Amino acid sequence: MNWKKTFAIVRREYVERVRTKAFWFSTLIIPIFFLGYVGIQISASRKTGGERHIVVVDPSGALVQPLAQELSAVEAEQNEKHSETKGPHWIVTRYEGGADLETAKESLRKQVLAKTINGYLILDPTKLARDSQDVEYYSTTVSDFIVLNQLERALNRIRMRQKMEKQGLSPELANELEKRITFNTFKVTESGTAEEKGAGIMAAVIFMILMYTTLIIYGSQVMRGVIEEKSNRIVEIVIASVRPTELMLGKMIGIGLVGLTQYLVWSFVAMNLSLPGIATLVAAGDMGMPRIPASMLVYFIVFFILGYFVYAGIYMAIAAPFNTDQEAQQLSMIPIVLILAGMMIYPAVMNNPSSSTSVLFSLIPFTASMVMFLRTAVSEPPAWQIALSMAILLATTIGMAWFAGRVYRVGILMYGKKPTIPEILRWVRYSPGKAAQPARPEA
Repeated sequence: MNWKKTFAIVRREYVERVRTKAFWFSTLIIPIFFLGYVGIQISASRKTGGERHIVVVDPSGALVQPLAQELSAVEAEQNEKHSETKGPHWIVTRYEGGADLETAKESLRKQVLAKTINGYLILDPTKLARDSQDVEYYSTTVSDFIVLNQLERALNRIRMRQKMEKQGLSPELANELEKRITFNTFKVTESGTAEEKGAGIMAAVIFMILMYTTLIIYGSQVMRGVIEEKSNRIVEIVIASVRPTELMLGKMIGIGLVGLTQYLVWSFVAMNLSLPGIATLVAAGDMGMPRIPASMLVYFIVFFILGYFVYAGIYMAIAAPFNTDQEAQQLSMIPIVLILAGMMIYPAVMNNPSSSTSVLFSLIPFTASMVMFLRTAVSEPPAWQIALSMAILLATTIGMAWFAGRVYRVGILMYGKKPTIPEILRWVRYSPGKAAQPARPEA
């Protein structure tokens, strides 16, 4: 192995890709889209207010006024708690058109379609007398969950107070019963305890999704780069001065460095531009600021590098025997399915990072990079499991490099008829000391 030639290939692969407009377009367009998304979310969160005019059909007349007062109190509480994100302003009026429900529904339906009101609420006394206590809400939009949640909670509070008053209990007791317990969660580690909020967990999931997408993207670039060089016959010139193994390793390292460069740019943009927007957004909710410890970033880089080299070897071995993307398309689904398996297991890992399923998939080399990273982010696995996972990934990387090298050195100069899988496996057993492998006739 001539490392000087290998590093020359690394430099060539890296510089060629980093200099392209496509690289910088994809590198910069993702942060722009992300910032745009954050901006839209912030803008939308600030505009969740507005006027909500609903008409209440309440034959008993016992719920309309309390409902209006309760919604006004919710609005004032929301505006005081989150001054930058105003809640909806409620206008609650009672239907005065008669006691017939069907007539009321038809009349109010026309008003909703004419946009004179936002919706109407049917408080049928017969349904409220049941154990289920069903009410009906009609609107052109039933996906405004903030509005629906406020209406539901307000009605439940009112009904509870009315029932308590009938039992001779004080209204102050109802206020006490409505108070909720707030959970402050703390992550227990060997070094102590630290408060952990939902935003930190979401950051870990986002990192895992980022690893999932980039493993596919840069693995596919390895495959596409090999196939392009074969189809253009460039490899025939390059292979005259370097060994196939040196060329293969140089391509894998060079493209991997391109991925790390992209991560560096994204991190710089996130730290300098997007964090103020994220801070404003999460401040409007209950999740708090995301806490990203240095250990999470270190584990992310380590497991990305190990996972990348495992899948780069797979993509390299897939690309070497074929001349076009179409020929390699069927086999290229194999690494995608393996990467997808790591994504599909993440709900089980989030629920119980120490379960036998989580441990198993964090030690399987094709899912270990994502699953073990997620385990380190949401809990603190035993050090021996982390070390074993890294060792398995490293051993798999060496094994895949050996396998890909055996396929690559034969397949890189093979043209013509598409080889079968048994033929590719025979290339692995092929020894240069034996008779030369017969070349395939040109198609």
